[in-house]
Amino acid sequence: MPELPHLLAGRVNDVSLRQMKTRRYFVLLAVISWLAVSPVNAQMEAPVVVTPVESARNVQTIQAVGHSRALRSVELQAESSGIVTEALIEANQRVEAGDVLLRLDDRSEQVALGLAGARLADARQLLARYRRADGTGAFSEIILDEAQREVELAELELRDAEIRLDDRTVRAPFAGFTGLSDIEPGQRVTEDTVITTLDDRDQLRIRFSVAERHHGGLQIGDGVTVTAWAQPGEQPTARITHVDSRVSASDGTVRAEALLDNAEDRFRPGMRFRVSLDLAGNRHWRIPETALLWGDDGAYAWRIHDGQAERVRLDLISRNGVHVLVDGPLSEGDDIVSEGVQRMRPGRAVRVIDPATLDNYPALEAMRDTQADG
Repeated sequence: MPELPHLLAGRVNDVSLRQMKTRRYFVLLAVISWLAVSPVNAQMEAPVVVTPVESARNVQTIQAVGHSRALRSVELQAESSGIVTEALIEANQRVEAGDVLLRLDDRSEQVALGLAGARLADARQLLARYRRADGTGAFSEIILDEAQREVELAELELRDAEIRLDDRTVRAPFAGFTGLSDIEPGQRVTEDTVITTLDDRDQLRIRFSVAERHHGGLQIGDGVTVTAWAQPGEQPTARITHVDSRVSASDGTVRAEALLDNAEDRFRPGMRFRVSLDLAGNRHWRIPETALLWGDDGAYAWRIHDGQAERVRLDLISRNGVHVLVDGPLSEGDDIVSEGVQRMRPGRAVRVIDPATLDNYPALEAMRDTQADG
């Protein structure tokens, strides 16, 4: 019996220990419950910047190789054969319309012109005599008509002689630049001899071809960017002036021609150009590139509806600088998250920030740090 007090004391201690553990368990549950409902730890609204959805056309850039020609370009030849007496051709020299470039020996033509002039003078003199005697009965009407016809024939012969004499001189048909010439005085030329070339290069015609599927996108007056391979630093704009009426059966392309202003004489006929043109396609939704995200099931973005985020599945169409074109269940004016997408999840409450506040980087970072700590 002396051991009973010790046994009772041990049992009392065990009961007290169990009671203490039970109280600690309930206290821990209470703390956890309080933390769960505490407003300090409740989900805070995520700050985001939104951009409204817009509709835009998909612009496809097409590139082609173009070959240039002068606005007007000819190979000059003489109208008749003969010996060259004077050659006034300098390579790459600007000439005006009507300037003399070459003369042939014209002594025979000068003689023919003189004879034709003399015949015309005689015919006119004879006709005048007949007319003075008209009405006297000295000459019949038939003789008077023949005299009139002789004057007309003499006038035609004189005109023909003037043309033949003029053909002995080669003149510039329009203003432009002459090319190289091997013609020298004393050389005999024929109607088939190419004397020189003449180019009006104040404007250049650039001809290029595009695939037949782009035929409908070529419009007269549309601008194209051209870059000469010899001068890659310059990218002037030309205007489409002609589109061919048929598709080439050999390669399935459509030819077009653009006119380039070359008043400063920077380019030359025959130069090759890289031609770039933008063709407008179908309309799609345009959103900022930063708003487009990628997941296991493809592209998506976050749309704000009733102050909460919802994930929208999208199909990427094209990229254009800081924007992308997409297809998906969007509407004009929908708010898409363009900044703050990393914190989004379905149903997350958001607070829309004025984009102007993004310039205040310290304040914004502090706000983001606070949100991360919460």
